[in-house]
Amino acid sequence: MSDVRDKITKLLAMANDSRGNEHENEIAMRMAERLMRQHNIDVADLEAATGKQTQYDWSSVIIPVGEKAKACNWNPIWMGFLGVGVGRFTDCRASWAAHPVYQSCMKFEGDAVDLEYAAWLFKMLRDHGYSESKSVAGRHRETFRKSYAIRLCERMTQLRAERDVAMKAAVTKTGTALMVVQNKLALRDKEFGKQRTRTQKQKFSSDGFHQGRAAAEKVNFNRPIGSSSQPRQIS
Repeated sequence: MSDVRDKITKLLAMANDSRGNEHENEIAMRMAERLMRQHNIDVADLEAATGKQTQYDWSSVIIPVGEKAKACNWNPIWMGFLGVGVGRFTDCRASWAAHPVYQSCMKFEGDAVDLEYAAWLFKMLRDHGYSESKSVAGRHRETFRKSYAIRLCERMTQLRAERDVAMKAAVTKTGTALMVVQNKLALRDKEFGKQRTRTQKQKFSSDGFHQGRAAAEKVNFNRPIGSSSQPRQIS
């Protein structure tokens, strides 16, 4: 039985490793769930029997909020929304941080595997937002950016909810996959503190507003092949 438990532990680690592709993650999770059904094991039983808990490599990464890592001496509201949205989506905690050279930055805290995706995603959305907003003139540009960030947060929230529903539907009665994620988030909050958030209601409607939402709809959240290198502290 110990061999079975060790195999399940390894499969769960593979299933929750964002460095693998979605197909590999799904196969690993299904194999783990099949073994857990066959042997009537859930996450709590697994950890109690083996004395092993899922180990996370807690770390942090700092990303400038200026376009293409240029210095920015203030905290843009739209970047705050974007940071928290990315943090929720990637299971990381997001907060503002100061840097002596790049000044205003977004700091992500969490497991190293999740930080890898958070760093790539935030930089991609940051630079895409700046680039797309250049087509909007004057006072509408900031409206564009806020609308862009808020719509992206909505999309990421929806995708996250769909992931949770899929986990509940695909796993055993013990809710294995979802339990792993929830346990990770609890441990993350214990390590770094809970995520602080605030709600932004969209009360504006203009060309900038509609163009910002349209730009957000074009975003693809999948990393291209070869983009999974470890995040650098500043980039």
